Amino acid sequence: MKPLFVIITFFFLWYNTYAQGENDYKETDRLALNIPASQTNSTTDIAAFINSHFDTDSKKVRAAYMWVISHIKYSTDSIHRIILNEDRDQLVTFALRRRKGVCENFAAIFDDICKKAGLRSFAVEGYTKQNNSVDKISHAWNIVFTNNQWSLYDPTWDAGQPGYEPVNIKYFQVPPSVFIQSHMPFDPMFQLLNYPVTYKEFNNDNIKSKNGAPYFNYADTLSQFENEEPLLRYTSAYNRIQNNGVLNNMIKTKLTQLRFEIEVIYQVKDSILYNDAVADYNSATNEFNNFIAYRNNQFKPEKTDAEVQLTFDDIEKKIASARRKLKEVNQSKATLTLDTGDIEYALNTLSDHVKEQELFTKNYKATVREK
Repeated sequence: MKPLFVIITFFFLWYNTYAQGENDYKETDRLALNIPASQTNSTTDIAAFINSHFDTDSKKVRAAYMWVISHIKYSTDSIHRIILNEDRDQLVTFALRRRKGVCENFAAIFDDICKKAGLRSFAVEGYTKQNNSVDKISHAWNIVFTNNQWSLYDPTWDAGQPGYEPVNIKYFQVPPSVFIQSHMPFDPMFQLLNYPVTYKEFNNDNIKSKNGAPYFNYADTLSQFENEEPLLRYTSAYNRIQNNGVLNNMIKTKLTQLRFEIEVIYQVKDSILYNDAVADYNSATNEFNNFIAYRNNQFKPEKTDAEVQLTFDDIEKKIASARRKLKEVNQSKATLTLDTGDIEYALNTLSDHVKEQELFTKNYKATVREK
């Protein structure tokens, strides 16, 4: 019973602190609830209003949260639209225009306002547990960095009727140890815990102290994650999720999505490399054809041996550049790879012709000098 007593005690301590904090936000809430309609047509406008009226990160995140939960209505008629179009901008603009959406819309709008207000923020995907039962559909919420720490927010679960102040605000700046009782992110990093809970422990209500477990520095990992290129972001997230145990179809679906994103990045990278290699080949071919025209004109106007050799060297550099890019394509981790056979054959043929002309030119000039 002792661990349970500790959790309950901690919860009440947090709730008492939280209730006191609510009183400090009255003026912030009043302004946030009454942002002029003309300044709420985009997240850029909302963020601009917030930045001009609030001077601390704490007030800014509170204002953004209050506006979202009081002006966006939860509506399941947005679900099918979201499935068909997961573009982040569409998640924001579609729901903002209609003033309604599902959890992905709430999280995306809140995240976008926070970012445009200058706050470090993420929309988080995962699943939840209510009444000791794990939900069968995924959910989305947020983390935001204020007062030198990351905190958790769920605007969907606090949403009221549009235009009215929410009666209860329970999921604003919730401590990680409390939030994990009901919210499990797909990526363990977003638990904001130094000893992350596994999916199995969450599902089985086995959330307890992990003495002796490996320490996870989520703060440093998040800082690194913020600055990573998309490929590294997706890959690192995939590995963390995989290592936490693939327990249900929601997690499998998330991993499939990440694999798809990774595959798309590889294929786009391969396409760029392939097209650049073709461009190098075309440039080399054009320069070679110019040389042939020069040769057919009896090497007029006259050039020094060094100038002519520079032409050959430049063509070979372009051929070498194309080959390096095609080598990267051939070593790609993409599932669907490009066929480089034709362009490689063309490069080899061009290189042979260049060598032939280089030898011919040297012999020709030597013969001319002897005469």
